Amino acid sequence: MDAMASAPKGPTSKQPEIKIGDVVLDRYRVVEQIGSGGHSVVFRGQDERLSRPVCIKVFSGLGGESGVGRTSYEHFVQEAFALSRLTHPNTLRIYDFGHLGPKDAAGMPLQVCEYMNGGTLSQIIREQGKQSLFETIRVVTAMCAALAEAHQLGIVHRDIKPQNILFGAVGVNRLPKLADFGIAKWSGDDDVDKEQRAEDTAIVAGQKLAMYSPSWAAPEQLAGQPVSPATDIYSLACVAVYMLSGKAIFADEDVYAGYKKRRHADELVRETLIPLGLPRVVIDILTRALAFDPKRRVTKVDELSAELAQAVEPSTEETPKTRAAASRQPAAETPLTPTNPLNAVTPPTPLPVVKSATNITSEATNPMGERENVGAPPAPVTPTPPAIPMSDLTPQIFHARPSQAWMAIAPQPVGVPHRLGLSDVPQIVGDRRVHFVMITGQSVDLLGPQGAKVRITLVPGPTGRVVHVKGMTCFVAPLGGRPSPAVTIDRSSDVALVTPRAQEVGHVRITQGSPDMNALVFPVGAELLAIASEDCADPILFDFGPGSEAYFVYTRGRTLPKSGRRG
Repeated sequence: MDAMASAPKGPTSKQPEIKIGDVVLDRYRVVEQIGSGGHSVVFRGQDERLSRPVCIKVFSGLGGESGVGRTSYEHFVQEAFALSRLTHPNTLRIYDFGHLGPKDAAGMPLQVCEYMNGGTLSQIIREQGKQSLFETIRVVTAMCAALAEAHQLGIVHRDIKPQNILFGAVGVNRLPKLADFGIAKWSGDDDVDKEQRAEDTAIVAGQKLAMYSPSWAAPEQLAGQPVSPATDIYSLACVAVYMLSGKAIFADEDVYAGYKKRRHADELVRETLIPLGLPRVVIDILTRALAFDPKRRVTKVDELSAELAQAVEPSTEETPKTRAAASRQPAAETPLTPTNPLNAVTPPTPLPVVKSATNITSEATNPMGERENVGAPPAPVTPTPPAIPMSDLTPQIFHARPSQAWMAIAPQPVGVPHRLGLSDVPQIVGDRRVHFVMITGQSVDLLGPQGAKVRITLVPGPTGRVVHVKGMTCFVAPLGGRPSPAVTIDRSSDVALVTPRAQEVGHVRITQGSPDMNALVFPVGAELLAIASEDCADPILFDFGPGSEAYFVYTRGRTLPKSGRRG
């Protein structure tokens, strides 16, 4: 972490100059962009020295020289310093830190961390729905173990939420890890820590700067009051309720309304969890962890994990209701840590069967998935047979099957192309509904079969436009390749849409067209369509297949005429 000493005092307004194929810090090759938001752009990369995938997180410079921009920069650097101090296996590991470009104060900072290939907890809940009590306690216990180390070092995370809990495949297991310490609050007194600590986010340049996530924040965060480990306990309890019910109980856009609702958290928790047939002791523990007054909550994260673990362990000859479900899970293979049996890196449980992707909804509505029948009568006390290993069809080991895609058996269209004019309503072409979409911002979302949604971003490339495809409700994969959160392509390609359980829900053919006079020609089903250059320049076709949607996406050309109809 010697690079920390040379970090510039404040951010610049310059955007990160990084391209696919670049090598940063002399060893990490940039493979594809997989995300952006907040104050950073995230890429998947390859460590060419150790031949392993990595995650490259580059500060975006948003905010420039303003107070907000300066504080964002400080928190980005602070995250690297915080991760360098944390060694627990349930905390995301950082490999490297440095700057883009010349090794001076002008370069943008970047972090290189381990690459997690199992998605986020938020994605898993959207895909699978509510989780069993056993799986919830497994994940919460792992987060408690990670937070226990951070709290011992005087670090309060302040942004515990499903999006910051990542999963990685370890053999047939899914290992949960806590990420994003960017807005962590330090309380240590040593001088070294103070040099690397970001300014408080409460007031920057005379204005309020809220960097927490309102749906998961503790009431003291919403009120701008001091935070403590009890703040993380509150947010983690919100996550636990979310896992059990599939709903965020404080999904309020209005911060004041959310603050008032937190005064009645005990009522909300009981209304949400009692109908699920959960043990009363579990509901009582989570209710206490969500107490409005921090002094009335569970005082330490290891106490929270211990109480939850004890709640599902048999204390008498009568087996608790949850024991039958827990006994069906694979036994832990990962050894315990030397210090505390609660710090074990526990293996995952079998996941519930995924329903049709058409039932995918938002986190706060009605996610799909089956719930464990924890209210069933306890199983008789009999010797437990050895656990049968479950095959975990994670995206890391799944390969799309080109022969099963619709485009593999589609007939080649022949004949004379006919012109398709711009329209703001869908046009029927064979068995497709064809749309024209003009990107006026950075990206556009397209809806495919079975509710699959992808986000399309068009960026300039060395030989033309590069298409960045990010799965919003699914993974994406070039046919014959491995699914990932996003893919970047620079030529006509076929892409599979894959759920985190390795189920294909559709395919999309991305075509850049063939020039013909003053138009580009595209095959759509059994027909050839000509898109005139006077209508739109360099359109790209996204065809989701028979009986589905097809989109012509473009960035330059005439705006769509208003037809007065809606399809």
